[in-house]
Amino acid sequence: MKRNHFYPIVILIGLVLFSSCKKDDPADGPKDPQPSSSSAQKFLLLNYNSSNALGPGAYISLLEIKNGAPVITKLNDFYPLANLNSNVDITKNRAVMGLHSDFNTNGTSRRTVGVWFDVPSTSTSELPLLPAGTGRYAYFGSATGKVSENGNIFYLSCSNDASYHDQYRAALVRYNPSSSVLEQAQHPDAFILAQPERGWDTETGQYKGDFYPSPDGRYVYGVIEAFGVDGGSLHWDYEILFKYDFQTQTYTRLGDAEDSHVLILGITSDRTQVFYNSQIGSVSKKKIVNTATNTTKPVTITGGQGYKNTSRWNANGYCSGESNRTIGVYDVINDSKHNITTQADPNYAQFSSGGDAIYFMLKSSQNNYLCKTSNTSASAKIDTVCTLSKSIYEFMVVK
Repeated sequence: MKRNHFYPIVILIGLVLFSSCKKDDPADGPKDPQPSSSSAQKFLLLNYNSSNALGPGAYISLLEIKNGAPVITKLNDFYPLANLNSNVDITKNRAVMGLHSDFNTNGTSRRTVGVWFDVPSTSTSELPLLPAGTGRYAYFGSATGKVSENGNIFYLSCSNDASYHDQYRAALVRYNPSSSVLEQAQHPDAFILAQPERGWDTETGQYKGDFYPSPDGRYVYGVIEAFGVDGGSLHWDYEILFKYDFQTQTYTRLGDAEDSHVLILGITSDRTQVFYNSQIGSVSKKKIVNTATNTTKPVTITGGQGYKNTSRWNANGYCSGESNRTIGVYDVINDSKHNITTQADPNYAQFSSGGDAIYFMLKSSQNNYLCKTSNTSASAKIDTVCTLSKSIYEFMVVK
């Protein structure tokens, strides 16, 4: 793959979609669907190949509703390592994607590459990686790509040796597509070794894959895990929240002093509150921390699945399609939760670009139905936006 390689536009006119919504039996999809009032929202679609599999021939397309009818435009011949939810991030129409290992990686599952593109452009550019070093190879952290509102792209540029015997190395980088400048964050060794939890043989630290940039692209919020080597074996000592400043090249610790074993769970869409879990002895505590003031607040609500992706968040919390025919709406700011009832188990629940409605998919044996809530309250009504063919594996809201 070469950077700045351009792909032709292919327009697929409504043959893979049905242009109108019809009444179905409850077992087959939404009953008495109503047309959606929101036509400006765009969606990425992940399309199966001709064998109905995510393999060579799968591709990414754009779904738009124009004059009440769905239109799909093929964007590129790429597909992610696992799925859109795990390997794609979109902000201000700019998307970053960790690709499947079928793309110029000689079938090596770990040797992944990343690309970025602006929706709905069909031109796609490969993201640069840091030099791997002698005897090593470089790869893109396929689930780590994030985009800030100012257009910068953040990810882990990783390396390993061909035999996998050596501990992998990952660097946090910021890439500016406008200037083609790639910046590497300072290594976290000095920061991690300055913490009070440091043990006698704690030696270094590394980034965990879940992190988020600030809107202006200056800061990154995430988790670093510390480890050492004892008798030839690795042991993990502690995990702490961090805030990194690319302008001053400095780290700041986030959270409470007791937070020495941390799992980051997500971040509000305005990037003001990080939601995380802190394991203190045998007790697990969920909290939010303000990214500007470093003040924390406990959160008692639990539940949801797959909520680390930014598409599932608005300024108050996250949403989750659940197995009891409901969408869970989790407000971490006000520590409250309510459900929206759906006609079948919802798939891939995500907030709209404005955060005031939720899109999700219902699946039947024949079709997939893209649906939308009228708002985010428990009494929200359900509209059917359009009917999708079974060749569509997954969708993602373009934000």
